[in-house]
Amino acid sequence: MEWPIINIPLHALKSRTNPGKGTEIWDHWRNKYVAGTPEEWVRQHLLHWLVRDFNYPSGRIMVEAEVKGLQRKRRLDALVLDAQGSPYLLIEIKAPSVPLSNQTFLQAAHYNSQVKSPYLLISNGRQTFVAKTFEGQFEFCPEIPEAPRS
Repeated sequence: MEWPIINIPLHALKSRTNPGKGTEIWDHWRNKYVAGTPEEWVRQHLLHWLVRDFNYPSGRIMVEAEVKGLQRKRRLDALVLDAQGSPYLLIEIKAPSVPLSNQTFLQAAHYNSQVKSPYLLISNGRQTFVAKTFEGQFEFCPEIPEAPRS
């Protein structure tokens, strides 16, 4: 499989070809191989980037966490917790072919209406945006926030 070009530093991901399922990528956080989709490619590189370059604690990253309280069951692409186990950074991932839009931020904000994370991050691997949330609104940040303190 030819992976899409992204603007996130690449990490040496393990992958394999599974007969009948295609390419799979090792997910460190779920501790298993998962379907090697373009969105998963972005997610894995983004999470490794947060850990490696921004010192985010790997053990406080949840992947595919369920959002409770919404009309339909939804799963977050990723969520970083602070030292107390509270949400810190809600992450919404799109494939590189999916343009980021106001709708993407509204989707993340909708999830955050239940999660109540102080930061939102959306990325398609080509563009990455972060916003600080407050009183139901958000303000774009010029960079990724510091890792939550231990």
